[in-house]
Amino acid sequence: MNANVNSTSAPRGVEINVLFLLETILKRWWLLLTAAVVVGLAAFGISALTTDYTYSTDLSFTAYSKEAENVITSSDINSSILMTNTFKYVISGRTMCERIAENCSFETTADKISKCLNIQTETDTNIIKVTVTTDSAEKTYEIAVRITEHYSDVVELAYPNAKMQLYEEPFYPEKPNVRTATTRMAIIGAIIGFAVALTAIIVVNALRDTVQSEDDIQTKLSSNLIGTVNSIHKKKEDKQKSLLITDHNLGFSFIEAYKGIRTKVESFCMRKDYKVIMVTSANENEGKTTFAVNLALSLAQKGKSVLLLDADMRKPAVHRSLNLNISSDEDLAAVISGKTELGKAIKFVEKYKIFLLATASANDEPTEMLSSQQMNKLIKAVKEEFDFVIIDTAPAAVVTDANIISNFADAAILVVRDNFAACSRIRSVIDDLEANNAELIGCVYNNVTSGGVRGAYGKYRYGYGGYGRRYGYGRGYGYGRSYGYGAAPSSGGDYPIDNE
Repeated sequence: MNANVNSTSAPRGVEINVLFLLETILKRWWLLLTAAVVVGLAAFGISALTTDYTYSTDLSFTAYSKEAENVITSSDINSSILMTNTFKYVISGRTMCERIAENCSFETTADKISKCLNIQTETDTNIIKVTVTTDSAEKTYEIAVRITEHYSDVVELAYPNAKMQLYEEPFYPEKPNVRTATTRMAIIGAIIGFAVALTAIIVVNALRDTVQSEDDIQTKLSSNLIGTVNSIHKKKEDKQKSLLITDHNLGFSFIEAYKGIRTKVESFCMRKDYKVIMVTSANENEGKTTFAVNLALSLAQKGKSVLLLDADMRKPAVHRSLNLNISSDEDLAAVISGKTELGKAIKFVEKYKIFLLATASANDEPTEMLSSQQMNKLIKAVKEEFDFVIIDTAPAAVVTDANIISNFADAAILVVRDNFAACSRIRSVIDDLEANNAELIGCVYNNVTSGGVRGAYGKYRYGYGGYGRRYGYGRGYGYGRSYGYGAAPSSGGDYPIDNE
């Protein structure tokens, strides 16, 4: 059973990692922008279709006392200013509106005329500004003209001693008014779209059952954290290069993370007298192959004799990570099927100082091969010859291969990618490993991009394709030969490989 399980973890409610949430929002900026634009345009379109065009024209008057017609004093000016506040009601009054309605060429009423008039007085002046607005340029202009024809008569009736004079004549409105309501609706729609998208991101993030921090390894998975590996942003020209700790351009943080993990793995294995370590993950693309390769390299850098074994016979990737060409006549499948000897299949990679037993291509019967007695004998043989045997396996939640290998391995390491696999899926893998009596050293929190101790690197996706689609298998292998495993090579087998 897993000795590192924290069985006392208390149930916890929904948690939000603020730093991770902020990064998620920044990464989803395109979604926020799209939602704002789409909803804003929709609101604009609806408003444009449902809002009628309007046309406006302006005219203005000056008001003053007849007594001040020839000589204007300061008191006359003040009187005229006070007078304008009264005259604006006269112009929009029923008498004026009835006269306009009676003389218009189209059918209308005084109430309708009153509603289309907006009368304002300019502050501290005797100027009255009249704005006429209707749904027709012709109606607007005609009403304005009728005002100019009848205003003097109405003012004379109301204030015989006062006088209004036309200051600015009305103009014919050639273009409709800018529909501020439509523009305002578009802005409101954009804000609503942005808010809805932002809320959706927050809710989905809060409800998403993934590992988003180091603490989640213990609280959500009830497992031990043995190390955190930050994500590395690769330059465009380096996209095809593997992330290996021998490349010092990857930075101090990345390399030191593996040294720390190596120390914990060594200490654990020394106490337990373990040698064979299986590396797996719940899903593919979590970085298990990259981790297995770098763990082997890290142990070799300390002078350990390390065999890196690629037991992912469905999508082998170890040899690609090391940029090696492997013959199918001298790989793991060839050894299990008796087509070659173990000592000939194990190669010493001079550049990295590690031994490699690779899988060249996808196999038709991986489960049968991995569960065979020949595989069991192979593991026992290499265990006697190397300080460490690091086994890369297929994703444990996708296929059963990892559970089969766990019967041969001393312990397992589970690679957990940041915010990737569902915690329920990862916990199921841990339960399956425990059911097979595989001791889980702990979890490696991988490809970390944000939050808490997360690095300030960009995003790099590990892996070589999807397990979700149908596999393309290589040729079948025969089982007619017997298996006699000699000692594993101490100097690299028959054909040492230099990685050029």
